[in-house]
Amino acid sequence: MSRFRKIFSQAFVICGVLSMSPALFAQAQCGTQPLKIPLPAGSSIQPADLDDKGGIVGTLTTLSPTTGTESFTGFLFSQGVFTHFRFPGSLTTRPGDINNHSVIVGSFTLAFNGPSHPFMVRNGVFTEIKLPGFPKADATAAGINDLGDITGVITANGVVQSYLLHQGKVTLISFPGAAGGTFARSINNAGVIVGFFRSGPESTAHAGGFTWKNGVFTTIEVPGSNDTFPSKINDKGVIVGLDFDSQDVNRGFALVDGKFFNLVPDPDGTDIFALNNFNNVLGRTFSTGSVGLFKGFCSAVF
Repeated sequence: MSRFRKIFSQAFVICGVLSMSPALFAQAQCGTQPLKIPLPAGSSIQPADLDDKGGIVGTLTTLSPTTGTESFTGFLFSQGVFTHFRFPGSLTTRPGDINNHSVIVGSFTLAFNGPSHPFMVRNGVFTEIKLPGFPKADATAAGINDLGDITGVITANGVVQSYLLHQGKVTLISFPGAAGGTFARSINNAGVIVGFFRSGPESTAHAGGFTWKNGVFTTIEVPGSNDTFPSKINDKGVIVGLDFDSQDVNRGFALVDGKFFNLVPDPDGTDIFALNNFNNVLGRTFSTGSVGLFKGFCSAVF
């Protein structure tokens, strides 16, 4: 089973998904429910994140019945209402994050195989995010905190790096020795960024996780894993993501106060890719070749 195929999944029950502390983590009455969102005919979704009110953003993929081609637009599912949107004039729109002020960030393209551009949606108004000093760079926006700080990935001078956009100033972030690139995924209100780096080409090189704050890196490596891909960090400092074990099976993980918790109820693998401040998560498991999504909770069901 290929690494990329294993990432996709079907809903499965998790015990002890997340909690408020390591002690509670192991004891909490946690669970999951299938994530059911009413979709237009011929479409599928890939959620990216959720806010503290349970609003979910991500990418809607729609297959044309006449041409067989796929289109990619953003979606928001909030309080039982599903809406989809596209950055004006774009070919593709892919949201990456939503903060607790309902501000959405992501990336869009204008042409097939064209560069990515970061964008923001605030109160229904779309804005392209301008990165000072890099007006034409290929860039994405992957995360935004409640203070308006934005992080993402930028290709500048042929190097794939991450960035922090804070009060109009861009700081480039490159993990030492990451010849294959540095990929930020999320930022919390304390300014801690999480992501992953590659030591070389994607097909062969090791991938490891990191946190970054004020120029200081900390490595995240799930014990016994071949590769570690952190995806989100919340304001409590809880980190969730995906790792590949020694058998190359994908597992969801949580990192709470320096302790790792393995979230792999399905022997075919689990992925955790979204997290809010109530330790609600979104994820997926893979079983018998079908694809499904779940929401996990250790607090109120959302």
